[in-house]
Amino acid sequence: MKILAVSDELSRGLETLIVNDPQKLDDIDVIVSCGDLDTEYLEFLVDGMRRDFFFIRGNHPLENSGEYFEPQKAAFSSRGVRYVAGQPDLHGRVAAYKNYLFAGFGGSMWYNGEENQYSESEMAKTVRSVERSIAWYRLRDKFLGRQRKELVVVSHAPIANIHDLPDRPHKGFKCFKAFMDKASPFLWLHGHIHLANQYTNQISTEGPTTIVNVFGCKIIDVSRKSIQVTAHCYIGS
Repeated sequence: MKILAVSDELSRGLETLIVNDPQKLDDIDVIVSCGDLDTEYLEFLVDGMRRDFFFIRGNHPLENSGEYFEPQKAAFSSRGVRYVAGQPDLHGRVAAYKNYLFAGFGGSMWYNGEENQYSESEMAKTVRSVERSIAWYRLRDKFLGRQRKELVVVSHAPIANIHDLPDRPHKGFKCFKAFMDKASPFLWLHGHIHLANQYTNQISTEGPTTIVNVFGCKIIDVSRKSIQVTAHCYIGS
């Protein structure tokens, strides 16, 4: 599986490539957004590449009014779910994709009370809900004799003490660390932490988990045995 991961900052070079030389993107399987990107930009990527798409929201409102609420269907009870490019927000949810499970956690640590900020206890509650969903998927796959799916986590905020910063808005969640230790995801993608430029990689390994700061645009080439990350997607960006 090859992932085009984006977060926090636009890549003008990627936009140009989609318009002028889209065949170079033919090997991309799925687009993943780790938050704080304009909805119009995300819809452009999805429409231009015609690929599957997962997203979570960041801690800043998206500028374009194309982001909208639709009533949740029966599977989502009575609450509203936010959609971008026809896809529901992955926050607090688990979705199966090929041989992988994708789990999502949007927003950041609470710091001024605006939308999409969470206390440690609030995020921990969401984590527990995701853990139950993963367990259900695992049980179903075992019952059906299916191969165990590797777990990929998509978050905006980082994990506590991994790529995070000391100021409150950019602190990582401790419950993410406990979840990582328990669930052993194969890959964890996050945004929120801005780097010097999009050519910079920030990658860590904790046990079986590879953690990637997606800032800008990254290509993540995933197999069951290895993960390769290309910082900044394409020359000319």
